[in-house]
Amino acid sequence: MIKILFEDSIPKGQEYFAGLGEVSSFPAGKLTAAHLNDVSILVVRSTTTVNETVLGKNSQLEFVTTATAGTNHLDKAFLKQAGIRWQSAAGCNARGVAEWVISALLIADAQHRIDLANATVGIVGAGNVGSMLATLLTAMEINVKLCDPPLQKRGDKRKLVTLAEVLECDVISLHVPFTTSGEDATHHLIGMAELGAIKDHQILMNAGRGEVINERALKQRMQQAAPPTLILDVFDNEPDIDTSLIGYCFLATPHIAGHSVEGKLRGTQMVYEQVCSQLSRPIEKHLDEFLPVIPPIIVNADDIGPDKLTMADWRTLLLPIYDIREDDKHFRQSMAQSNQFAALRKAYRIRREISSCTLSVRGQINKHVQAQLKAIGFMLYEG
Repeated sequence: MIKILFEDSIPKGQEYFAGLGEVSSFPAGKLTAAHLNDVSILVVRSTTTVNETVLGKNSQLEFVTTATAGTNHLDKAFLKQAGIRWQSAAGCNARGVAEWVISALLIADAQHRIDLANATVGIVGAGNVGSMLATLLTAMEINVKLCDPPLQKRGDKRKLVTLAEVLECDVISLHVPFTTSGEDATHHLIGMAELGAIKDHQILMNAGRGEVINERALKQRMQQAAPPTLILDVFDNEPDIDTSLIGYCFLATPHIAGHSVEGKLRGTQMVYEQVCSQLSRPIEKHLDEFLPVIPPIIVNADDIGPDKLTMADWRTLLLPIYDIREDDKHFRQSMAQSNQFAALRKAYRIRREISSCTLSVRGQINKHVQAQLKAIGFMLYEG
């Protein structure tokens, strides 16, 4: 019987993989060569490094997949050389990250850091996360500009702008992977020159990878006159971050932007389907089976709109689902005591996505507002 080994931090891993073979787990971040005896399929998260040191003596392994969007923990060159297929759960956390950005922007708007209704949000990185963010912001009727030079070179048909154009936007939101080579390398993509171009009426956000911003230059810029509003979810050298940077942030969180219940389970669903494909087995388990049901959110039609949703309306509807201020407060309090970055990620609270919520509207709303609510992800019930 085929042997499947999965990291024990994968949500519902045992339930998903049971029945596909001889299934066992290993402790998160503690994979050894001994765990891999006769294993054909390995499923991990970003806490486990997969490289020659761990896999070198294994001759049975055929397939490795990670239940995360990022893949920097996989030695892809070695896997290719060894003839081992690999995949990831790219896009599993896209909605969670996008909703993190929107929550932060709604708070910034409420505190007069920005006039969000009339702002332009520049998104650097038009992959899964950037595209999802653009979709949700468009549903809110917020102007968006997308920047992604690699996709542009590959012939992406969307209207993509330059980094220089994004740096002129009211909001600059970074959603690129971390790469160190090639003409489009993202290591220190935002350096001293770029930071100097960003003024105090702008917001700089990073929910991609900390290394995309030169943190030394960032601290210098934040100490100068008229610094931008800074919102960070990622930092250089995680989990041993420069904690002093938190003090310069309007909002800060410990790399949890995509850590919704749906995002994590979506990652498991994706790798489960990949394993099924690898084994030529039918897909018999589905995400909805594992998601707890949320009671409907009740809203009076007279309390929103009536012609279109305002930023105040969006705050009323969205912040009860996810309010970034809870994570910001807990992060600051915990880090003031000691560096608990890794522990905060591991023990992150239960957080749901808009797409799992039913909005029960008492009364009638017009078709434009209906369209906005559906586009942002709500299941809508009127009556």
